[in-house]
Amino acid sequence: MKTVRSVRNPTHRPWSRSIANDPYRPESGAVELDRELARELMGKDWVREAESLVDEVLAPRAGEVDRTGVIPSSHFEALARRGFYGFPLSEGMSPQLLIDTAATVISGCLATGFVWAQHLGALRSLLASDNEGLRGRYLADMLSGGYRCGVSYAGARTEPTVFAEPVDGGYVLGGATPFVTGWGYIDAVAVAARADTGASAAVATLLVPVREPENIAAERLPLIAADASATVRLAFTDTFVASDRVLSVKPVDDGPAGGVALSDWVNGGLALGVLMRCVRHLKECGADAGPHLAHLEALRERYGRVVGDLDATHAVRAEIAHAAVNAAAAGVVATGSRSVIARTTAERLVREATFALVATTRDPIKAALSRAFEPSGQPVGH
Repeated sequence: MKTVRSVRNPTHRPWSRSIANDPYRPESGAVELDRELARELMGKDWVREAESLVDEVLAPRAGEVDRTGVIPSSHFEALARRGFYGFPLSEGMSPQLLIDTAATVISGCLATGFVWAQHLGALRSLLASDNEGLRGRYLADMLSGGYRCGVSYAGARTEPTVFAEPVDGGYVLGGATPFVTGWGYIDAVAVAARADTGASAAVATLLVPVREPENIAAERLPLIAADASATVRLAFTDTFVASDRVLSVKPVDDGPAGGVALSDWVNGGLALGVLMRCVRHLKECGADAGPHLAHLEALRERYGRVVGDLDATHAVRAEIAHAAVNAAAAGVVATGSRSVIARTTAERLVREATFALVATTRDPIKAALSRAFEPSGQPVGH
């Protein structure tokens, strides 16, 4: 099985070197990479590398991962060996190249890609941190995949559910995070917690170790797709986090310039990856994938142009998620009655496309999707 090669584009516009436009470049300038890792990242065609990873490692076992609910360690080892934990820092990285590479990896195995993508979010936080000691301890291992992380950022500024109380030597966490992905696969979680002190409202982001958690309870959440990602609800009860693990402390209204627009744009790689896999399935079925492939190409090209534009990002993300549902449904029709058998590829992709409708989305995306699913009033076939 070969990946859809339609997303390759050799002419990528490099990132601007401002922190607002480049999520993986700290304000202090160049990142000092381990010499061996720097050589590994140099001169790679990352989309081709991702396609090779999908063909050789991820896609052949995606069905097994879905059935067993376990990601084999070989998936994470392959990501590390091929440099994917540090690839955003490679020279010549561009928005289009970043999203094409991420979507390709996700298209191979949604559960694996979902866990890996969380790590890239934590890496971004570490690179943006003023805590040089923390960067010195963990950056090399995070770039190599030797120290893997999850994230919990949602709601800290608007609807906080985790709270950080300043104490001597650090913070004490209380409350619960609704979703943390990668439990059992990761070493730490970057947690954004509300840390209000008197009249000052702040958000503290902490790198919380979880291999041997103290005063942390995890409740596994059954997911309709990517269940092997081991997504949990974490409850913190007087959980102490030392000050040397603080990534940042910022006023609630002091978010990074363009940060929300950029994060929302990067998160769109999940739905794009699912759409790519659904189109590939149509080709495998021998169906006429041409219209869906053309739509994928048009959406991918448009998405590369809207980076930094929040409204446009939400609009195109809704179109991508809607297209994934349509392509998954077309795959069911092309497969026929075998699609009703649990754990077939067609059935799995319907669940994955459903997952992509709401994973990492915001209200404007859901509103656009709701409008897209309204009846058109046109008979089928017209």
